[in-house]
Amino acid sequence: MEGREQAARIGFWGKLQSIALTAVAVMLWFGQWNDTKEAVNSAYESFVAHWTNDIEYKQISHLHVGQTKAYVTSLFGTPHVSKRSSVDTDVYYFYYGHPKYQLTLAIKDERLSGYAIVGLQPDFQAAIPYLNRTLLSDNLASYFLGVDSYFSDANNLEYYAEAHDLGKSVMFYSLILGAVNYGSLGSQDVAVIAQLNAQLDRGVDDIGGALAASRKLEPNYFAVTELAPQVMIEALLTHFEYKTLLKSQ
Repeated sequence: MEGREQAARIGFWGKLQSIALTAVAVMLWFGQWNDTKEAVNSAYESFVAHWTNDIEYKQISHLHVGQTKAYVTSLFGTPHVSKRSSVDTDVYYFYYGHPKYQLTLAIKDERLSGYAIVGLQPDFQAAIPYLNRTLLSDNLASYFLGVDSYFSDANNLEYYAEAHDLGKSVMFYSLILGAVNYGSLGSQDVAVIAQLNAQLDRGVDDIGGALAASRKLEPNYFAVTELAPQVMIEALLTHFEYKTLLKSQ
């Protein structure tokens, strides 16, 4: 009788140990699975970030004029660089450096009054708001037939940009498209911009040919703003500013 009771006790403790070991194994497996799942997710995100621009496109798509400064900086973090506009002293520019693109925010009265994207790689074709088009998909003349106003320089930074009024349906925002050279433009494109600026500097009466050539450039830059277009153009960093302040980011 006593032997049977002792065997029963041993059997009970054996089963309890087996259950405990099984529970520990399950817990260990679950922990390892979570670690494995996190590793797989991290590897996938790294793959997507390296071989596509989808993550960057999605993040940029969250930007809209009128958002608060607090909300936008919660999306993109603390800006790498900031400076004050000399055209509108109530405006501050916030800059974010990224290997694929440069982001500029124009903040006025604690709200987003404009933002600009410059693609830094030949495959960075971010969607252009309100156009159902992307950067670097065609030449500038194909986006808009005419030019409301244009801006260009070939000294501290080579660029050609044109501003277009989006009209009443889009709160009269301005959309600015252009080709900006932070090292991604070819020598022929840079020469086209230089030719236009040379004629502007000399006061040539008929610059139609140089302007038409500039409109054949493919835009790697866009800006959306409720501010005057020249305020957003002022935000473009010079070569020196870009190299010293943002390129290392």
